[in-house]
Amino acid sequence: MGYTKSAQYYDLFGEKPDIDYYRGLGIEYGSALEIGIGTARVALELARANVDVWGIDNSEEMLEIAHQKIADEPAEVRKRIVLKKAEMTDFHLSQTFPLIYVPSSGLSHCVTTEDQLTCLKCVYEHLEKNGLFAFDIVLPKQSYNSGLALINKKDVDGKTVVRWISNRPDFLNQLLHTTLIFEVYEHEKLTEKIIESSTVSLIYKRELLLLLDTCNFEVDNMYGDFLKSDLITDLLVVEARKP
Repeated sequence: MGYTKSAQYYDLFGEKPDIDYYRGLGIEYGSALEIGIGTARVALELARANVDVWGIDNSEEMLEIAHQKIADEPAEVRKRIVLKKAEMTDFHLSQTFPLIYVPSSGLSHCVTTEDQLTCLKCVYEHLEKNGLFAFDIVLPKQSYNSGLALINKKDVDGKTVVRWISNRPDFLNQLLHTTLIFEVYEHEKLTEKIIESSTVSLIYKRELLLLLDTCNFEVDNMYGDFLKSDLITDLLVVEARKP
């Protein structure tokens, strides 16, 4: 998802049940790299918990919002976050980390097998020995709504923002084509309409394990949610280690 014009509304609809999980890992390991930091939704929570966080993203619009949010934080929080513009498939930083994490099914944005492998290799190179790589990924399902469906709507600054979604799967090529539409209303009048489109990869569990094995990761744990349930359905939370 490009999140160009709609980046301003990302946090409005960005609630996810992952904060406690990633913050707990951050506290355990002390410092971390977030891949796909976006608006710093997760990273800020780690920094507020005294964790040093670097973050990369390829979206200038999302990083600009992250900078604005960080600027409003106390100095002791601001100094704990470093932002870099970079591709998740090709990044080269000046240090390694005991923890690298990818929230919000970010690995799915690596559309091809080559991209997935190059991303995982970059992660491996930036992990300390015995470091942890943690991420969540939405697993493919058989039912997707290819029609336009209302997700939710929120009120902010005297406006009502309505978000619609359409998901069109291509199972042959393991791709999911998504369209998001944001409608902005003021006094019940449509004043803005933003359309964003993306294509993500449909990655299956067995395939994911093969990718991790190819890149020399050792899987420690797999969960079905951020509360560490053993029941895996639509969501997979993975903890893999660099031996």
